[in-house]
Amino acid sequence: MRVPLMAGLLLAFAVPATAAMPGTAQDFLERAERLLGKGPFALFDPDYKRLQREGTAAGDSIRRDRETAERTHRPILYCSPKPRAELGNMEFIRGLRAIPAPQRQRMSLKQAMLMVLQKKYPCSHH
Repeated sequence: MRVPLMAGLLLAFAVPATAAMPGTAQDFLERAERLLGKGPFALFDPDYKRLQREGTAAGDSIRRDRETAERTHRPILYCSPKPRAELGNMEFIRGLRAIPAPQRQRMSLKQAMLMVLQKKYPCSHH
């Protein structure tokens, strides 16, 4: 009786090999693409607001990092005219898709967003 119970518990908590870890760029992209498939009905999905909050939080953190770098005279990591860089939703999704999946699976949303910003706003001093 103990073995079937343990096997059942292991199966209940097993994560499919294809599922991305929460908080990764891959997880964000998979969830965003699921919502894109819903078309206008995506607005009614509770994950829509969660994705918005996660994306905004990552962007705000990157902006604060840049403002701190400018204030402390350290190099900035992307060179948009203003610390709050312009990056549209679909532009960001396309940027995430351009990052190889194995890399997306290992990076945070913030790291991926910074990579997309660096491609859009490269700095000449790098």
